[in-house]
Formats: sequence, structure tokens, C-alpha cells
Amino acid sequence: MKPAIRTRTFLLMACLSLLVACSAIKLGYNNSATFAHTYLTNKVDFDSEQSALLKTSLNNIVEWHRNAELPVLANELQTARQALAARNGVVTPVNAAQVQALNQAIRASLRRTANEAAPVIAKNMLGLWPNQIRDIQQALNKSNVEYREERLMQNAEKRVNESIERMTERFERWLGTLNPVQLKQIEAWARTETRWAESRYENRLERQQQFMDLVNTAANRQIDQATLSREIARLLNAWQTPSSPSDKQESEQRQKTTIALIVDVLNSATPEQRNNAADRAAGWAKDFQILASRS
Repeated sequence: MKPAIRTRTFLLMACLSLLVACSAIKLGYNNSATFAHTYLTNKVDFDSEQSALLKTSLNNIVEWHRNAELPVLANELQTARQALAARNGVVTPVNAAQVQALNQAIRASLRRTANEAAPVIAKNMLGLWPNQIRDIQQALNKSNVEYREERLMQNAEKRVNESIERMTERFERWLGTLNPVQLKQIEAWARTETRWAESRYENRLERQQQFMDLVNTAANRQIDQATLSREIARLLNAWQTPSSPSDKQESEQRQKTTIALIVDVLNSATPEQRNNAADRAAGWAKDFQILASRS
């Protein structure tokens, strides 16, 4: 494990922050295939054969992730427990290179997961029928309305305030109540981050259109499974490798500003806050180890 690993796990914490409590992690992970199956069958009118294949596929993906990726994440968190803890009341500063190392580790994990899932997704998509295309498009349209209402319909100041609220909540799940310096750091980040709201939405629509093109092609049996699998993997990983120079520049700038925020907040943390994060990391590491060991 690289020495830089000592703070890499903080970004991992942000990526996993939808699961608040340790018990929620175990409950949510063990039932994730069921939750996903219920969600998807509520969006698309699958027949019994399609539904059965979807359930099997989701279970297979989760079990692969349990065996292949959870041990990696558990090791990251275990290392972080010692790194995040204040020693004798002293907080060790972190730097951007250390946090970027975690960013790259998470991206690698997501690429592996996308590549593993792509053939399974392709098999399910080739079982669709043309009349189900409308269900999928309607589900995407509904999600876009909700996205616009939440992220784009407000005035600029409200967007900033809601971005501040979301990021503050993520940090406080790990550090506890933030201090005024940390809140100012988040506010400065949010005023930069919200500038890209419109372009992020445009990229979202573009990826959805590419996905629907694949759905149409698969439902009409105009593509073989191997080719479809490659295209799905490419689309799932596209956010990591923007094609246009402007999108690439924006992606790199957003990564840079977010990494800088993590560094600033961690380096402004009190010993108590760092110990809070260390305790949370230890709890998650233990849960991941338990989940990974389940046969």
C-alpha cells in the first residue's frame, strides 16, 4: 500500500455517504439487488422471463462486487482509520496528491465494476421488446424533470445554498459539526461548482440519448451481444474520459477544486473531528470485511 493511502479514503467516504449508519450499510448492501430489481420493475413492464433474468443478473453483479471489490474498499478504510486519527492531539496535514491517489483508486474500482456489469446488462437489454422502449424513455424523462426542479430551476444563490447544504451534510457525517472556517471553505467551493450545473445537465442528456440508441438497437435485435457489451462499457466509463477538449477541461477542473476542498477541510479539522472520521472508517471497514466474508 502506498504511503499516500493515509488520506485517500476520505474521498471514498464521500462516495459511500449515501449509507449513513454501519447497520444501514449491511442492510442496504445485502438487499441491494432486491432494491434495484424492485426499482427497475416499477419503471418498466417486464414479463416474467425478463424479470427473472434481471433478478439473477443483479444478484450476480452484487456477489461479484462482494468478492472482488469490497475487500479492496475494506483495506482502504482500515488504513484510513490510523491515518485520520489524531495522535496525541496532533492532526497530520494532508496534500492534494494524497487525495488524488484515492480518487484514482475509486475510479479504477468503478471501471472494473462497469466492465464486469456490461455483459450482464447487454444480455438483459437484448431481451427487451420494442414496446418497452417507451417505458424506459418515460422513466428517464421523469428523472430529468426532477433533476431540473432540484438543480436548475432555482436562482443562482439558491443553487449555491443547496450545494453548500449537500456538501456540509456529507462532511458532517464523518467529521461531526463543522467549524466556521470549514463552512467558509465549502461556500467558496460551491460558488465555483454551481457554475457547471448547465453543462452537467447537457452531458447527462447526451449520455441518456446514447443509452436510448443502444436500447433501440438491442430491442430490435440489430446488434450482437459482444458489440453491445463493449458499447455499454464505453458508455458507463465515458464520464471518466470525456471526449471533447472542453468537457475534459471542465472535468479536470472540477476534480481539482473538489480535491482542494477535501484537503482544506481536513487540514482545518480539529483532533476531535479527525477522530470522529477515524471511528467511522473503522466501523465501515469492519462491516465491509463482514460483508465480503459472507459466502
